[in-house]
Amino acid sequence: MVMRRSVLPALSLALVLSACGFSDAADGDADASSTAAPSTSSEAAPGTEVELNERGNIAVEFGEEAAIRASSDPEAPPMLTLTIEELLVDPPCDDESEVPPENGHYLAFRMRAVASDDFDPRVASPIADYDFSVLGSDGTSFDPVSPAGRACFGPPRLIQNMRVGPGYEYEGWMVLDAPVESGALVYAPGGEGPNQWEWQF
Repeated sequence: MVMRRSVLPALSLALVLSACGFSDAADGDADASSTAAPSTSSEAAPGTEVELNERGNIAVEFGEEAAIRASSDPEAPPMLTLTIEELLVDPPCDDESEVPPENGHYLAFRMRAVASDDFDPRVASPIADYDFSVLGSDGTSFDPVSPAGRACFGPPRLIQNMRVGPGYEYEGWMVLDAPVESGALVYAPGGEGPNQWEWQF
């Protein structure tokens, strides 16, 4: 499905949002779900000055929370926490969506997101596939978004198809299409903003 972008000022992150392709509810199978998060999970303590790697990104490990704030101020409360739990290289696609990757390899990431009680519900989703890029081992950057990647897993399993509401926890998958099997995943909301995050895989 082709998704067109629009830029909204919500969260001051200039998040690039999709104007179509989002479901009104996070209904789906066991691989994609939403639940009300405990109030304490959205009240993360203010952080300290973050360290940036040589590319100016915040290095994050799988299973570690990335606190998405409205500004680069480490004392600002996070509006959303994003955790990438695991990575599968070249996972089998759903039976009804068996489409070969256009760029070489599918990279499937299982993610969990928890929205704070102050999250702006007008934001359709801050977790959009076009906010991610993949770096090869030589530092070459690839745009990993393709119709094939979006078709590999059915829409109910994809986290970018979910609307995020205040105080809720969401879990689902994102499938990217890249010419490498290892490297780094970079999350840059809106292509820029106060922070960018990076996972090595």
